[in-house]
Amino acid sequence: MRETLRTRLGWLHAWAGFLVGLIATCIFMTGTLSVFDEEMTRWMQPENQVPANAPLSDTALDAAAALIHEQQVRGSSVFLTLPSPRSPTLDVLHYDGQKFVGTLFDPRSGVPITVRTTMGGTFFFTFHYTLLAGTTGTRLVDILGIILLVTIVSGVVIHLRALVPDIVMLRLSAARLRGWLDAHLLVGVLFLPFTLMIIYTGTVVNANLILPATPLTHLLAPEKPETPATGPAVTNAAPPPLPALAPLLATARRSLHGREIGFILFSPDRLSLYASDASGPFLTRDHADFSLPDGHLLGTTTTPGPIAHTIQAMHGLHYARFAPLGLRWLYFLSGLCATGIIASGLVLFIMKRRRASGHRIGFRIGEGLTITTVTGLPISILVFLWSNRLLPATMTGRDRLETGLLFGAWILCAGHAALHSTSTSMNTAWRPQLVMIALLGGGLPVLDIVTCPHAVRSLWAIHAGMDGMGVLAAIMALYARRHCGDDGT
Repeated sequence: MRETLRTRLGWLHAWAGFLVGLIATCIFMTGTLSVFDEEMTRWMQPENQVPANAPLSDTALDAAAALIHEQQVRGSSVFLTLPSPRSPTLDVLHYDGQKFVGTLFDPRSGVPITVRTTMGGTFFFTFHYTLLAGTTGTRLVDILGIILLVTIVSGVVIHLRALVPDIVMLRLSAARLRGWLDAHLLVGVLFLPFTLMIIYTGTVVNANLILPATPLTHLLAPEKPETPATGPAVTNAAPPPLPALAPLLATARRSLHGREIGFILFSPDRLSLYASDASGPFLTRDHADFSLPDGHLLGTTTTPGPIAHTIQAMHGLHYARFAPLGLRWLYFLSGLCATGIIASGLVLFIMKRRRASGHRIGFRIGEGLTITTVTGLPISILVFLWSNRLLPATMTGRDRLETGLLFGAWILCAGHAALHSTSTSMNTAWRPQLVMIALLGGGLPVLDIVTCPHAVRSLWAIHAGMDGMGVLAAIMALYARRHCGDDGT
């Protein structure tokens, strides 16, 4: 009975892990990069050289308020994000349907900063939880997260009996299949708590999309026609001028128990100052409201209760916006290892079935998709970073071109893998793509220094971190290329 259960769970772990793992690898890889999405955006906008913790002046707030009022007169809906150590500029932004765009101000002088247009780290954050498919993509990511949790639990059950010996006797120099399995188990066990936490919290964050709180009968009920308003016609009066923002910030901080303000939303009769996401591990939307135009405090809105605090903690743990630099690096390392767990599982699935099914077209398609995911996505990400440096900074639509080049490179990698899927040795697909990762990743620091030397000197920590990620990718690719067997694994 026990062996039958392990056999069935093994089948579930293998097939569910492979089918879900192809997309989950992309989700985890982009999610890992999203840990440093703000820093990545700053790297991709080298014109922005404002140092971290630059003081916020009243002059900058007045300049931002003047622009906001001007945009309101034109009918635009804008909001204001305040400086933070990770993003030290004062930003007046609006949503253009794809991303937040607007004007960046130097917080010290209030002078607008002209930067190149780019999706930046926001692209990876958006891809991570929507697959660039909006609400439908978010629902799909949530469903995949649930299946991935089932896959992990089944993997723990089938390996539980021999788990300790397999970890203690790490046989990386043994047969390739045994070495890959031991590495998969070792990393999987070491980072199992993080992997479970990040998948579970990520699923809970958007659980309302697949398990809505609204009863199904209400969702399916026909909408009642709205009764037309019979009151007096409302005239579009000019928005009132904004009060001085500096005193409101001080009042809001006191009202929110000393928490810093992250952003300000504006409506016709009030403005709302929201607590920063970096204020603590509980990611809330607590805010203080002020009336317009006099700036009188209307009240403070908080969400009390243990259920609300639990959900806020889930959000905080997943987004990690409260985390200091060291903890964010730990998140990054853990995410990288979680990505490696899933990717190694894909490779193991292919290796175990190559001898018996290597001649079948379904197997060839599966291996081609594995190559496209494991090596094609890193290549396309590096192409995205290279294009940011090589495209003219003033080019119109360069953000769309950057994204287009990323997907173009990914499609080329998929075509390359498909072209060689009929070969007797898949090395002809694995090895060239690993070499391409090494070239693009290893060349990223050189490209950065040549194209943006002043930014590298003024913000050396950000550029060292980004360029170091490229070098790390190159080292891992060269290691994998050196140990690539005759069968392509």
